[in-house]
Amino acid sequence: MSGQITGIATIRVDGQEYPSERGATLNPGGVNRNTKMAGKRVFYSEEPVAPTLQATVLHTADMDLIEINKIRNASVLFEADNGQDYMLTGAFVTAPAELNSSEGTFPLNMAARTCERI
Repeated sequence: MSGQITGIATIRVDGQEYPSERGATLNPGGVNRNTKMAGKRVFYSEEPVAPTLQATVLHTADMDLIEINKIRNASVLFEADNGQDYMLTGAFVTAPAELNSSEGTFPLNMAARTCERI
């Protein structure tokens, strides 16, 4: 058993690497379970949760914010430095990328149809 934990993630959208800062997050999706009590008995209902990805991307000369905001139906690879990789399919941008000129970064917020470990 390896002792390495995830420290750095590499993000690729349709094969293009997006240089991102540490701290990217990946939610593989699944279900939220909402609990309800009836006397001393516990019940729950389920609601689906879409896979999501959030990252802070460096704004380089290769990064066109207008084109990034148009991303739909993309394949996104989230490569963790501990050897675990995740593929998001049918991915799309959920909010316009807003450039922070003092930091040279913009947030990348995406959701997807599916997420699988590869």
